[in-house]
Amino acid sequence: CLKVFAVVLVMQLDRVDALACGLGEYPVGSECCPMCAAGLRVFKHCTANSSTTCIPCVEDTYTDHPNGLEHCRKCKLCDKGANLVPEVACTYTKNTVCGCLPGYFCSYMGTEDCELCQRYTVCFPGSMVKERGTKTTDNVCEACPPGTSSTANMSYSCIPWPRLKENGWVQGKDRNPSSDSSVTAIVGSVVGIVLVVAAALTYIWQRRKRKNYVPRKYEWHSGQQGQALILTVENGDQTTVPVQETGADPEETRPE
Repeated sequence: CLKVFAVVLVMQLDRVDALACGLGEYPVGSECCPMCAAGLRVFKHCTANSSTTCIPCVEDTYTDHPNGLEHCRKCKLCDKGANLVPEVACTYTKNTVCGCLPGYFCSYMGTEDCELCQRYTVCFPGSMVKERGTKTTDNVCEACPPGTSSTANMSYSCIPWPRLKENGWVQGKDRNPSSDSSVTAIVGSVVGIVLVVAAALTYIWQRRKRKNYVPRKYEWHSGQQGQALILTVENGDQTTVPVQETGADPEETRPE
């Protein structure tokens, strides 16, 4: 029992010694050493005759408060799979702060920064934006009231059907477009017509290009007056071009 009591007493004395270190100090054995400032780490602990030796943190590491650490902390990496990107880069005195990609909002906030991002909801034609999303909240969409509609994504207001019909954006009777796809159908039809016309113009241009190309046939004829090159085109027209004799074999000077 005496041995156990002695061990407990020694442990309590060690705790008292540890707690006796002042603010800005850390215990090492029987010494209370001065802490290193933020952005630094301990290179060599103090002794009875020397103070703590501190050195700066290296790249991609940091310490954000006075410390007695022998190693700087590693900077956080933002998880791309969670749609995170660095919002504030890591420094020697501050860890990375992660934020969301453009078009995303933070759906789960950790103790220090965002840990998961989600894509904003898109308010399609036939609805309007009731509440614009923030860094931590999603867009809130609302169906257009009866007799109105919207013609674009993320519209902030709905347009009465008479005005839509005047501009040729919708067809048919007035109705609640929240359950109707007529607006979207018209937009799709216009796009389809444009594509068809473009394809037809391309086809016609290629046909005309081929039609304007007329292949030629070359024939060599020899007569009393010498040699002549006769060019015959597909329509039957012929053009005779005299060729001065050079003493060479016609076969050798025949064009390819």
